[in-house]
Amino acid sequence: MMRGIYSEFIDNEVYKESEKDWYVELSRTDMYWYDLLINPTDSGYSFDTRNLIVEYLKNLKKEIEENLEKRFIYFICSRKKVRFNTNKKPQYNPITKKVKIHLLIGREKKKASAKIKFYDVVTNRFSNPTIELTDKYITLTNDSNNKITMSIHDFLSRTDVSFGHSTQVQYVGYTENPHTRPTNGSHSGLNEILHEVSNEEYDTLLFFNLFKVTSRAKNATAMLNFILPNSMTNEIGAEIEGKLIEKCFIFYFDSIYQTKNRDKEMGELKNNLIKLSNENKISSIQFCYELESPNDYWKFFSSKISPKHRHVFTVSLSTSIPIVEEKSEIFSSLMESSLK
Repeated sequence: MMRGIYSEFIDNEVYKESEKDWYVELSRTDMYWYDLLINPTDSGYSFDTRNLIVEYLKNLKKEIEENLEKRFIYFICSRKKVRFNTNKKPQYNPITKKVKIHLLIGREKKKASAKIKFYDVVTNRFSNPTIELTDKYITLTNDSNNKITMSIHDFLSRTDVSFGHSTQVQYVGYTENPHTRPTNGSHSGLNEILHEVSNEEYDTLLFFNLFKVTSRAKNATAMLNFILPNSMTNEIGAEIEGKLIEKCFIFYFDSIYQTKNRDKEMGELKNNLIKLSNENKISSIQFCYELESPNDYWKFFSSKISPKHRHVFTVSLSTSIPIVEEKSEIFSSLMESSLK
């Protein structure tokens, strides 16, 4: 196993004998609409969205490998279908400086609208850009004749438009190669979701997540505390780290599409938790999944978990059985400290 740049700390006897917990928090996240991968030229423009996404993920993987060894934890999700209403032109209000854009939601194509202010960074003022629409794409041309084209989900996410929808996590996995899994389509979990979840009512979204893992150790006898990022010590290798995080999220969201392998997944999680406890004295893995700026696209839920922007939970062993609790002592103490 590769040694981390601060690996000398984990050789310290005081640290070795200290009781430890892992704290896992979101480092970065990227969202992709699966339609852009299976219908890459559907925009009507010259670019191929599949190639753009795959190249981006290849470069992201390379960037991560050059700095850290990490695994991507991906969520396969469904979200209420939304399309631009191309039968209604956008309307600009010169008083409010807002543009009203019309949309259609769900199978029934329920009519809705969003009022958005567009800010031109070149002219340093709010503007009324030229807008071209298809049902899935929007193209904005500003006063300087600069164009940008976005899918409807990217647009609504970036402009933080909310219709009160949340995103349902249907499947959790991990990968070293995000440009091929699950993006290449040969993924049984993804195919099952595409088959079972109505594409007339919902769109499929992929979220690729990277996490920061910190080991927090206390030694009352030596009166010392340690806070060490696992990426800097490599106390636990990237493969095991990725599998642990994946399994914890699987059992937290507890999707019906992952029940068929539940016993196997539970066995792997149990064995890894026992190994962490015996070899590293790590007794729990505590999570806080939250964006710095809340966005409804990252308001996740499942059949077990209610919709929320912040997901806090702890995974630990109780009489050799992994348990998931919706709380975190580390997160609570961090929140208390921030309020002081």
